[in-house]
Amino acid sequence: MNRFLARNRLILLAYAGVVVLLLVTALFSPGFLSPANLRSTLVLAAFVGIVAFGQTFVIIGGGIDLSIPWVLNCAALLLTMMAGGQDLALIWAIPLLLAGGAAIGFLNGAGVAIFGVPPIIMTLAVNVILQGLILVYTGGSPTPSTPALIKFLAVGRVGPIPVIGLVWVALGIVATVLLSKSAFGRHLYALGTSATVAEFSGVPTARTTIITYMISGMTAALAGILLTGYSGVAYLGMGDAYLFTSVAAVAIGGASILGGSGHYLGTVAGALVLTILTGLLPALNLSNGALLVVYGAVILVTVSISSETWGVLFQHLRPPAREKQGETSG
Repeated sequence: MNRFLARNRLILLAYAGVVVLLLVTALFSPGFLSPANLRSTLVLAAFVGIVAFGQTFVIIGGGIDLSIPWVLNCAALLLTMMAGGQDLALIWAIPLLLAGGAAIGFLNGAGVAIFGVPPIIMTLAVNVILQGLILVYTGGSPTPSTPALIKFLAVGRVGPIPVIGLVWVALGIVATVLLSKSAFGRHLYALGTSATVAEFSGVPTARTTIITYMISGMTAALAGILLTGYSGVAYLGMGDAYLFTSVAAVAIGGASILGGSGHYLGTVAGALVLTILTGLLPALNLSNGALLVVYGAVILVTVSISSETWGVLFQHLRPPAREKQGETSG
């Protein structure tokens, strides 16, 4: 039991934060814990959690994906244009868009793993390129409305449970299996801990890196598809807010920003924390600027209490040990 608590302390702390924030928000906004409001909170958190699915894998592997906003935006805009409001077109449009997201992830992963481009530079460049391409393709003009099936997936319910909540649970199961029960998961943690050691240990580092970015691209595209169902339309810039929140959710969930540790179950808690904070601050009559300040403070605190981060910090700050007297005088 002690080993379990020690190994998962940051994840458990994130879920404790969820409970505390729920109680604090309910104190200032009495209707916050109503079933309808909790369902709304779950739906909003699910979008963050789905976007952060792939970001979790990338960060565990020691990278970061800054192309998420416009992978999401491209998928959303292209879905509405391809489907034209018709459900039947989704049969081919959704697989094509998910494959497109995976292809962009392949490009990111190949640039990082094969050509040695730093992840920040590679993914940021791809993000800007995608933004330019979709602006040229659409001309900035409005797109058709979202098909009814996508709206059902985003805001529909099965009994009292939101459909997108069920999608999120399914993704959580997939992530848990991949990270905890598969060879890919072991390779990913080894890669994030030390790419050099992992390579000498026989881990296929290039392949593992490429797969993680492909997962990130695919789930970003999935989030874009579902987000059009929530908003009813696709519009330029709809993915911008998810760059920050995808990274923040992973950090708040206990993953080391240096790679090598973390789990998607922690990211789920991080997504919930961010969503509840979004509901708390308006109840306190605070502005969006205050929301950003709180976001940054929460990330700073949660990352600072990570033993891995402190360990690296102390390693760099600690002065070199003095040699023994016998060794220096000899």
